[in-house]
Amino acid sequence: MDQRELRQVFGSFVTGVTVITTVDAQGQDQGVTANSFSSVSLDPPLVLWSQARAAKSFSAFQSAEHFMVNILAEQQRDLSQRFATSGTDKFKDLVVQRRLGGLPALADCCAYIECRKVAAYPGGDHLVYLGEVLGVERNERRPLAFARGKYMVAFEHEMNLQIAQGNSAHLAHNDVVRLACTALPELAASLGVTIGVAVWGNRGATIVRWEAPAGGDWPELRTGIVVSPLSSATGLLFSALLPDELVEPVRQEALADLNLPAQEADTLRRQHAQQLQAVRAIGIAMSCQPKLGRTGMATPVYDAQGRLVLALCAVASAQDDQARIEALSCGLRAASLSLSQRIGYRLAA
Repeated sequence: MDQRELRQVFGSFVTGVTVITTVDAQGQDQGVTANSFSSVSLDPPLVLWSQARAAKSFSAFQSAEHFMVNILAEQQRDLSQRFATSGTDKFKDLVVQRRLGGLPALADCCAYIECRKVAAYPGGDHLVYLGEVLGVERNERRPLAFARGKYMVAFEHEMNLQIAQGNSAHLAHNDVVRLACTALPELAASLGVTIGVAVWGNRGATIVRWEAPAGGDWPELRTGIVVSPLSSATGLLFSALLPDELVEPVRQEALADLNLPAQEADTLRRQHAQQLQAVRAIGIAMSCQPKLGRTGMATPVYDAQGRLVLALCAVASAQDDQARIEALSCGLRAASLSLSQRIGYRLAA
C-alpha cells in the first residue's frame, strides 16, 4: 500500500490537537503533541491515545503511571509545533500548573484531562495507551483543529441556515458572512487565486475578507475598502442585482467624484447601464485593471428568498489567458451556488 496515500486518507479525518504530558522517573517533565487522542467510555470514564515507539519520550510515557491530556486552543499552534519537534527542553520558559501527582498542565488550553494509565496495547509502530479519567477541567476557548497536514480553525456549523425575512434584503446575515469566510482558504487553494467576500455597506460594496493561496507572491489586498460601483467587478455585481433605490445614491456620488463634463458623464452612464444588463444576463461581473495587472470577477450569493446577500470575488492576473479566466469564473460560480444552496437557495425548476 502507498504509505503517502494512506497518510493523506487518514489526514482527511479532522481532529483536535493535544499535548500529552507526564513526569518521568527522574522527575523531569515530558510532553508530546498527539492528535490520536479519543474518548472511549463514559462509564467508566476512559480515553486513549497512541505514541510512536521511535519518540524520544516513549520510555517516559511507557513507564509513567499517570498522564495529562492538554486539549489545545486555536491560538496555541506554536505550542503544538514545540511539542511535535525534537528538543532538549520543551518546557523551557513555559508557564505550567501542577495537577494530580505533579503532572504539568499547560496554560490557556481548552480543556484538561487527568488520567491514570490502566493499559497499553501494541499498535504496529505505535503503542496505544488506555487511561482512566480522574479529573477534568474545561474553558470557553475554541479548539485548535488539524487535517490534511495543516492546522485549522473550528467553527460552529449551522446545518440548515436560514436568513430571517425582513426589510433589509441587502444586508448579509452575520452567520452567512462567517460561513463564506470559512470557505475561502479551500476555495483560494483550489482556484489558485486570491478570493474575497464582499457585502453591501452604508457606502456601497465593501470587502470584508481576503484569502490568498498558500505560498507565492500574492498582492496584499486591504479589507474594509469600499469599491467603485462603476468600475470594479464587485461594485458592478451589487449595482446590477440590488434594488436601484439602494444603489443610485452611491452611483451618483461616484459619478460626481469623477467631475466629468456633462456629455462624458452621460456617455459613462449609458455604458454603465449596458454593463449592468450584461451582468444580469450572465450572472457574473468582470473588470480588467491593466495598470494594476489584475482582472477581477464577482459572483452572487442568494438567500432562500432569492435575495442577494453577499458576493464572492476573485483577483486574477491580467496576463491570464481566456481559458484560465473561464476556468476561474466557472469555479467561482460553482462556489457561490454551493454557498447559496447551503443557506436555503433553490434553483428554479
